[in-house]
Amino acid sequence: MRKKLLLIPVALLALLVLLPFLWTVSTSLKPLTEVNRYPPEWTSPSMSLKPYGDMFFYLPFSRYTLNSLIVATSATALTLAVGSLAAFAFARFRFPGRRHILLLLLLSQMLPGASVIIPVFQLLKNAGLYDTHVGLILVHTAVLLPFVIWLLHGFFSGIPTEVEDAALIDGCSRLQALRKVILPLALPGIGATALFAFLGSWNEFFFALLLTNSDATQTIPVGIGLFVGEFEDVWNQMAAAAVFFSIPPLILFLVMRRTFIRGIAAGALQ
Repeated sequence: MRKKLLLIPVALLALLVLLPFLWTVSTSLKPLTEVNRYPPEWTSPSMSLKPYGDMFFYLPFSRYTLNSLIVATSATALTLAVGSLAAFAFARFRFPGRRHILLLLLLSQMLPGASVIIPVFQLLKNAGLYDTHVGLILVHTAVLLPFVIWLLHGFFSGIPTEVEDAALIDGCSRLQALRKVILPLALPGIGATALFAFLGSWNEFFFALLLTNSDATQTIPVGIGLFVGEFEDVWNQMAAAAVFFSIPPLILFLVMRRTFIRGIAAGALQ
């Protein structure tokens, strides 16, 4: 009985969290005249999927979706590849300045994007990477890398060194021990980190807005902002784009939910 009573506030809290998304879904199904009605209503007799079709008709959202998938997937893979090696080095090797470098990585997360946008913009412009997938992937990787290193450093530090020593005695090199022993043991943590990195790149708006300038490279967050017009804001299509934007991360979380939960639980115990 007590457990059932505890479910009531949890259910109310979940409903409170879901209310903005449910309102967005409702808005995405209404014609624009119904969206602007006052007082607002949750449902309308004329609700349909037309705003979703209009979203793809008036803007190249298929291209924006492909761009987001390319950038987020590539940035996640590159960040995990570099971050795994760096985190393993910080967890296993003792070298001068190790703690200071880790602290600097943490402090770098406190810098707002606006503080570095001018040198980043000039660097990409001079390198010929402005308005390209490669340029945006590299920037996302640089932004996500300190966070990924810190997360993976915690997971690698929690793996006993005796396991790695046994692999070295059996004839493995350091990299072979990392690939065959450490990475499989840290897989839940790597999965949770990959999900965080993908969401970070998928949701990123600031750099995507300033470092891309064409439909060939712009991502979904930038595309959603294009529904704000000079004379009219197309709220129903914007809401449809927001709902569509949330589907890939939701699918990814459902597919990786067990790995994510195991990784979070493992991180909490370290």
